[in-house]
Formats: sequence, C-alpha cells, structure tokens
Amino acid sequence: MGKQSRRKRERPPGEAKASRYLARLGLPERPDPGPYRRLAAADPAWFQAVCDADDAVVALAGAAGAGAGAGPDPAEFLAATQARYALLYRDLDTALAEYASRPVMIAAAWLRWWLEHSPPAARLLDVGCGPGVLTCAYAQAMPDSEVLGVDAVPEAIACAEELAARLGVRNVSFEVGDCRVPPDDDGLGQFDQLVAVTALADAGLYPQHPPAHREAFSTVADVDGPGVVFRSPGVASVAARLSGGGTLLAFDRTPDASQAVRFGAALLHSGVDLDLRQAGVEIFIEEGRPTTFTRFVGRRSVAPTAATSAADLAGWLKSVQPPAYGPAWHDELRLRALQAAGARRVWGCEIDYSPHSPTLERREIWSLGDDVYGFVTTTLGLRELTTGRSPEDLWREYANYAARFVTSGLNVRFFDA
Repeated sequence: MGKQSRRKRERPPGEAKASRYLARLGLPERPDPGPYRRLAAADPAWFQAVCDADDAVVALAGAAGAGAGAGPDPAEFLAATQARYALLYRDLDTALAEYASRPVMIAAAWLRWWLEHSPPAARLLDVGCGPGVLTCAYAQAMPDSEVLGVDAVPEAIACAEELAARLGVRNVSFEVGDCRVPPDDDGLGQFDQLVAVTALADAGLYPQHPPAHREAFSTVADVDGPGVVFRSPGVASVAARLSGGGTLLAFDRTPDASQAVRFGAALLHSGVDLDLRQAGVEIFIEEGRPTTFTRFVGRRSVAPTAATSAADLAGWLKSVQPPAYGPAWHDELRLRALQAAGARRVWGCEIDYSPHSPTLERREIWSLGDDVYGFVTTTLGLRELTTGRSPEDLWREYANYAARFVTSGLNVRFFDA
C-alpha cells in the first residue's frame, strides 16, 4: 500500500490572517517572556519601578475587593494604571516585548474572532489602544475606513504611532485622550464601530472583585439582583461615542460571574442593546489557573426600550457551560436546580468568624428523594456542593466542625428545615 497522505488542517480565514499579522510584528500566539526578561535583566532599576507600579495597581484592586464599595475610585485606579503603562511603553520594542510576555496573550484569539464577525464600519474607535497592535490590525483589515486609537497614556500613543509607521498603515491615527470624559467637547465625533479589549477593566469602569451586597452568600442572587442593575458613568461616556445603531464590541477579564454581570450591565444601561447570540467566553490559563474572559456585542439603541433586558443578561450568564466562571458558580447553579426540583434543607449552621475575620460561613444538608447533598458557602465566594455521601457522614462532619468553633467561643447559629 502506498503512503497515506495527511491532509493539512484547514485554517479559518480569520485565524490565518491573525497569525500572519502577529508574525509580521514578531509577536507569538502564545506568551514568550524571553525578550522581556532580557530587558529586565539589562535594566534592573527600571524593572523594579515596573514591579512597584504593578503592586500599586494590585493593592487598589485588592482594597476594593475587601470593602463594601463597588470598586476603587476610577480616577485613582486610572492614575495607577497610567503610571504602570508609562514605564512599560518607554519605547516600541519594550512595549512589544511586554505585550508578548503577558500571561494571557489574547491578541490572536480576539483578532480571529473580530476578523470573522465584525461588521463593516466607516469610522472605528479603539478605546485603550495601548501600543496599537490591534488598532493597526483593524486598519489593515478595513483599508477604506478611518480608524482611530485613543489611550490615556502618552507613551502608549507614541509607540502606536511608531508601529503604524513601521507597518506602513496610512488609514490609522492616534490621540491621547480619556474616553471616560463625556464626548461633547473633544472633537472626535461619533463612530459606527467601537472596540474595547481589556480597556474597561483597566480603566476601573466596572469592579474587578465581587462587591459586597445584601445576599453575600449567593452569587446567583447577586447576578439576578444588584449585578444586573449596575451602572457605570464611565462606560456610558464610552458608549456615547457611538452613532445611533453603531456597534460596540467589548472583551474583558471576568473570572467571576459577579464581574461578568456588571460588565454586561454597564453596557446595557449605557444604551447598548446587547446581542447575546454573539456574546461568548474564552478561557485562558493565567498564572497557572483558568481565567474566563467575556465578549459582549451590541448596538447603540435608537429605540426607547432595548430589546435585551437585564433578566436576559442574567439568564445568559446562568446558561454558560462549565468551566466558565469557575466551579463555585456552577455548584451554586446545581443547588438552585435541586431547590427548583423540590430539594429541602434538613440541617444547617452559620459560623461567624469575627473578631478574627469578617467572614461568615454556612454549612447545610439538603435532601431530594433518596439523595443527600452538602453545601458549604462563605461570604468570600466559596460555594461547594458535595454529593454521594450518606446523611450520617455529612451531619457528623459538619456538626463536629461547628462544635469546635462553639467551644472556641465563636458565634455559631444552628437551624433546621
């Protein structure tokens, strides 16, 4: 028999175009920290300044997650982010090296989707364009369109202009600007396509930690309640740059469903009628753990009432399959399904860890027919559903656990069905 020929995998047009474009820039489709590490080793003082700036951003985000507010002050958060990117974008080669080293290299995945799904546009605005990697790709793909990249960091704009010159892209321009500011007086005009890739979170326009709310034991209750009514003046200012019927395409980091619902709700309540048929998730490995990014697409509404409701947004999030938004989210959804099927709680306790910690924890035993389920939930976001154990085993474990804290003097409340 002759040798069997192996057919080469057919690459979708968007994937092939994205790969060719990134290769031209010397950017890999997977993270490559090598060039960035060499730059850090050659200039340790600069690298230490970058690390300090990173720590400042993380501290702001962490403080927001620990408090009861909706997030850090956007102006303070943006200032910290600007200081960080001013260091990373000291020149184009440094910017590209840092871009290639990011734990989540999303440019290839996003470009593939955008090249295959974005609508035509005469004027496109790239919000938070950074060094212009994606902006120049949009311009090359739409040579008859006007493409503008805006970023609040002057060093980023300088890098983007150099990149456009290096690539010979003529239908793109860049401006230093803050798209959180209402667009009335900046002279940019309106656009029929607006793209925001990891820009809204970087600007602090929606919370990056699930904020405290009245039902701290339930992410589902948050998604159905406080989450879907979240509004962001900054996101509203961004969306106001779209002409009526113009399309907004946004892609951002949303590890938790409470973050994803506020991301979508901020768009929905800014006058963007979301098309949830085009919404989706991508999961990347970030620092060794899967991280969900969410895509929302919609048009600036010209009707007084949007076709998509807040309830539609919550329903879409609850329909997204695992592993998106993590096992805790899906364990709680499974418990809600059991409750809807008639499951009843037969035992439970609540442990108050103060003054050692502000955390509250609940341990509950539920039954449905002959099946028994254990559910552990905390105000820090743990939701864990246990199946396949006998009621005696679960009761013994949970009751003994609670009794230890009663003995140590903590406040433990017991409740039955």
